[in-house]
Amino acid sequence: MRYRKSMGMAGLMLAASVLGQALAPSDIAQAIKTSIAQHSDVHVDSVHTTPVPGIFEVVADADVFYTDASGRYAFLEARLVDMQDKRDLTDARLRDMNRIPFESLPLQLAIKEVRGDGSRTFAVFEDSQCPICQVFTKFIDQLDDVTIYRFPFPVIHPTESARQARIGWCAPDRAGTWHAIMNGVRPEGTESCDVSGLVDILKVGEQHAINSTPTVVLLDGTRLVGATPPEQFIEAIDQSRRQ
Repeated sequence: MRYRKSMGMAGLMLAASVLGQALAPSDIAQAIKTSIAQHSDVHVDSVHTTPVPGIFEVVADADVFYTDASGRYAFLEARLVDMQDKRDLTDARLRDMNRIPFESLPLQLAIKEVRGDGSRTFAVFEDSQCPICQVFTKFIDQLDDVTIYRFPFPVIHPTESARQARIGWCAPDRAGTWHAIMNGVRPEGTESCDVSGLVDILKVGEQHAINSTPTVVLLDGTRLVGATPPEQFIEAIDQSRRQ
């Protein structure tokens, strides 16, 4: 479930054969940055060329849009598409930008589950008040040969999300209690213990701009957000362990 609105990227399609990622010439890049700064509060991180003459890719706050050389006119909510290969190049670019190095996650803070040979490894940031997370829990409960690092990520409800996270965190059987909570059980229990680990998890989420639950991180850094179709999810985790 999304708790912060982010810029969508659906709508206008531009035909191209490949997506250029070379940095734009410095004078053009600076002109675009200056123009955008004058007319908006968007912070531009970088400007790149594209296969379309006169059209430039602008990376800003973990998102992508397109503009002309003046920086005055922009394609917002747009996707750059390779019509020949039927590839959404903007989506590929965003997925690459949004990768989270698996080794950067605080796995020592996670609630770890291992089933079978544990060869399918992934992490998930989840909230007990997120309906999609509860459905996702039932799905991953059916998977074999998995190692799951579960991060309580209480962001949906201002009070109840945090309360349930603290109850799960402070329980003697943290893994069992949190699993029950994610399956819809609302146990009573103490909320009084050292919850600095939960605070650290929230900081990691902020660091990586995790703004929706569930958010899954695969071994190769791929970020999957929300309700990923089961077949697509299984294919993704199998692909990530082969990298």
